[in-house]
Amino acid sequence: MMDGGWVFLDIDTQVDFMLPHGALYVPGAEQIIPNLRALMVYAQEHQIPVLSSADAHAPDDPSFAQWPPHCVVGTEGQRRIPETQLSPSLVIPNRLGAFTPPLQPVAQVIVEKVDYDISSNPNFDAVLSALAPRRFVVFGVATEYCVQASVLALLRRGFEAALVTDAVRAITEEGSRKALDLLYARGVRSIQTSDIVAGSALIRGI
Repeated sequence: MMDGGWVFLDIDTQVDFMLPHGALYVPGAEQIIPNLRALMVYAQEHQIPVLSSADAHAPDDPSFAQWPPHCVVGTEGQRRIPETQLSPSLVIPNRLGAFTPPLQPVAQVIVEKVDYDISSNPNFDAVLSALAPRRFVVFGVATEYCVQASVLALLRRGFEAALVTDAVRAITEEGSRKALDLLYARGVRSIQTSDIVAGSALIRGI
């Protein structure tokens, strides 16, 4: 059995990013879906908490001056792909005081945001206090934007992080290279999905 204190951090695996018809499709993102599914199954089978981020934009979000409109609340594109939607889940809106620790365990906590960084949701630190994590396994999209920003937020809080390199995708190859160089320089470790599902990576502490 793995050491306690692990949390899986699933970044923005939503239709608009993950699928070719999505409004802000990350090239090749659909290719990592089998690995995302395997990670989620592993988490459920081993009772590992899953913390997910989700873009949740208003139709007139100012960020749409830079990016095509995407992940507008209530649209199909804002939904998670089925492979990364667990049940029961708890959605934390992006407003102060929106989080109350659940009375019953949930498989997935979904933190809504409008910025790259999951910690931009004002409830993020309260969620961390409830989960009591020590280390994170991180995957999702896009590597050089929300993945990078969210991992850096964890590092600033003193947490360890490992990046599942075959379960992330970037918008550009250059962006991916720069993001990975930065994260590895900050002490983030690289692992593969197969290492996790085989149990070896987590048993040895990565």
